[in-house]
Formats: sequence, structure tokens, C-alpha cells
Amino acid sequence: MSHRSAETPLSRAGQAREPDPAQVAQRAYERFVQRGGEHGHDQEDWLEAEKELGHQ
Repeated sequence: MSHRSAETPLSRAGQAREPDPAQVAQRAYERFVQRGGEHGHDQEDWLEAEKELGHQ
């Protein structure tokens, strides 16, 4: 008897994928550099990077 997962690629098609942590880190760093290297916004940069990359 074959066991299939209830969650197939087709059932996940409409769901947003979770971005790769390395990509999020790179995008957060880019935001840091664009701000002129101003410290203190790391959490904001990370969360914004996750949002940006999650919609690609």
C-alpha cells in the first residue's frame, strides 16, 4: 500500500513559499548598505527582506 502525503505540490501552489535564509540575509545586508551602514535596524531589515523575497 502506497502512502501519499495529504499535501501535494498542487495543493501548495497558491501558498507563498518561505524564502531561503541566505537570500534573506543578503537582502537585509543590501538594505543596511543602502541606508549608509546605519546600525540598529537589523530586525526591521530582516523582516522587510523576508516580505520582499516571499512575494517573488
